[in-house]
Amino acid sequence: MNMPLIAPFAVAFLAAAAQQPVPAPSAPPAADAAPTVDLVSAPEGTSAAVALAPITESALLSSPVPTVSPAWGYRATLVGGAVAVTGGERAVAPGAAGQLALFRRVGTEWTCDPNLAQVDRIPSGAFFLSRIVRAGARILTAVDRRDVGSSVRVMEPRDGRLEETASLTLPPEHDLPSFASAYAGTGETAFVGSADLRFNLGDASDRRVRDPRVFVYARSGNVWAVQGFVRCPNPSPGTPADAMWFGASLAADGDVLVAGQPATIPPRPSEALPYSGRAAVHVFRRTGDQWVPEARLDGAAVTPSPCFGLDVAVQGDLLAVRSADLSSANAPGSVWLFERRNGTWAFAQELLPAAGIAKGRGYGLGLAVSGGRVLVGDGTARGADETVAAGPGMVLVFERKDGAWANTMRLMPKAPCGSRSFGNDVTAEWPLVAVGRPRKEPLGLEPGGAYLFDLSGK
Repeated sequence: MNMPLIAPFAVAFLAAAAQQPVPAPSAPPAADAAPTVDLVSAPEGTSAAVALAPITESALLSSPVPTVSPAWGYRATLVGGAVAVTGGERAVAPGAAGQLALFRRVGTEWTCDPNLAQVDRIPSGAFFLSRIVRAGARILTAVDRRDVGSSVRVMEPRDGRLEETASLTLPPEHDLPSFASAYAGTGETAFVGSADLRFNLGDASDRRVRDPRVFVYARSGNVWAVQGFVRCPNPSPGTPADAMWFGASLAADGDVLVAGQPATIPPRPSEALPYSGRAAVHVFRRTGDQWVPEARLDGAAVTPSPCFGLDVAVQGDLLAVRSADLSSANAPGSVWLFERRNGTWAFAQELLPAAGIAKGRGYGLGLAVSGGRVLVGDGTARGADETVAAGPGMVLVFERKDGAWANTMRLMPKAPCGSRSFGNDVTAEWPLVAVGRPRKEPLGLEPGGAYLFDLSGK
């Protein structure tokens, strides 16, 4: 396949991006794993203890062929009414690898070409398909080497399958080990972050770049070219930037780019990560061919958590932000909603579950905004009507009702899944919602896939 080349990078952009040293890479951390005790599903019937009865899937999408990734089905995204599903892997040899399914609705049935797509030219040892995001009519995913040479791949639906059409990189002489730590896109534009999210850097951890860039790529014809970058607006001009985690999360819609800047990242068992600056979320708006700062949303205005901005989701005049509470290992997460009114972004309210539902630490790990609604996934949430030790999780839908935002729906799986595995990845093109169904080989859940909810008329 002929791959379009990335246009040359402007020398001034490269020089600025490469000013600060980046620490040497380390081995990737082991993924945090929630305990799985059994296959579980939504409780049956209604309960006076919970305000919302579960709404279960309209269709169950399963791979038409055996899958390789032990977590296949963990990642799903809607694109143009179709559902792309995959799972992260680590390449054992160079070449094409991975499995990306594309489910399309034909009449009342969902179908999938059994010839699953792959990602091209993957270096040995690289991590890939750990995340997929919709970018207009395309999908973005990363090939992460945890070193220089990482890239973001552009996938497009063609003839019922996904096809790789471009690779977004930095030139070798200006590459960064942290490139592609986050990414988002809209229309003909893609955004690639470079905040250094690696763990186990040892003494080099505090020497991460404190002014990372989010690189902006634009497509013209068949060529993706880097246009420049955005950086954290410095609240104290004339002083060194202190925004180590700027771009740790990204979201885009139309002419709007949102970049999360938590003050720190939740620790792993092996390491607590440094603090840098003040937690905030930055909104940029396209003006001509420039992306200019429109708003800075300070986390301290709504929460003492230094993790405000861990995840963001935006559509139209709605912006949802996730934060985590570091006070204890089991403290629940939070989601904060902002609205753009008369050209100004303002805090609306915290999104809280309906009566009888207790949010968990994973609250907002799956986060989407679509059709004037906000969807909050939480694999650790529990309803008072659940009797199992560890339930499947849920996705909560919020809508404006009587002048405020209320939790109006609770989505849960009818087809069994692993405990605490539903709601960790949520995608929506309202009224369609898709939630990943990860493969669980020890429990006999094969080959993995996704839950599809058609909420038309609800």
